[in-house]
Amino acid sequence: MKPPAARPWTGSPYRRRRTLWTLLLLTAAFVCYYTQYGPPSLLSSASFKDLGFSPDSSRAGRVGQAKAQAKADVHELDALLHFVIAHPERKFDEDGGSIRVKGLGSVQVDPAKPVDLQVYEPDGDDEWDDHLKKLKEQYPLVVFSKTFCPYSQRAKDLLTSYDITPAPKVIELNVRSDGPQVQAILARLTGRNTVPNIILKGSSIGGSDDIAKLHDEHRLKRLLEEAGLTVKGPSETPPEKES
Repeated sequence: MKPPAARPWTGSPYRRRRTLWTLLLLTAAFVCYYTQYGPPSLLSSASFKDLGFSPDSSRAGRVGQAKAQAKADVHELDALLHFVIAHPERKFDEDGGSIRVKGLGSVQVDPAKPVDLQVYEPDGDDEWDDHLKKLKEQYPLVVFSKTFCPYSQRAKDLLTSYDITPAPKVIELNVRSDGPQVQAILARLTGRNTVPNIILKGSSIGGSDDIAKLHDEHRLKRLLEEAGLTVKGPSETPPEKES
C-alpha cells in the first residue's frame, strides 16, 4: 500500500518564508501599537516588562513621565507666586467664593489645606518648568504687602534704597478680593501670618524688622547678591515715608 501523497507546498521553503513574514509583520504591528497606546487592557503590563517592553520607552510615555516629575518638584509656595504674578486677573473667590479651573470646574479653595497645582494654573498650562524658570529669572524677590500698612511701606522703602535688579515684585493683598485667602495660604507655607512677607527665591526672609536687622548688620546686600540679584545700593539713608 502506497503512503498518501503529500499536500502541495507542505513544508516547502515558500510556505515557511510566508509564515515567517506573517509573524514578523504581526510582531511589528504589536510593538507599534504598544509603544503608542500601552498594553491592551486584557494583558498585564508587568508581563510586557518581563519581555523587555515598557510604556516609558515611547515618546508619549517619556513626556508624561517628565511632566509628572516636574509637578512633583514644584513647591506650593512657588505655585502660589506663579498664580498671583502670572494671573493677576484671576482670584480664588471669582466664582461666588470659588475659582474656575480648566478640567476641574468650580473649585473652592481651603487655605488651611494643600491646594492642587491645577488651581494655581487655572487655565490649564501645566508647563511648570517654564513657569518656575520665569519666576527665578524675572521675579526672584516678591513682597506681599498692604497699601495702608506702615511696616510694609518701611520694608518697600528700604528695598527701594538698594536699587535692586530685577526690582521687587509687590503684591498688595488688600486690593485683591481674595487677599485673606492668599495671606492664609502664605501663613501655612511660611509660618508668617503678617505683612510684609518678603519672599526671596521661594523662601520667606521675614518682614520689615527682619530685613531692617539684616540691613543694620550689613548682611542684606550680600544675601540679595548671593540669590543672583544685582544690587547697586544701598543709599546711606533709606528714604523716609512721605507724609
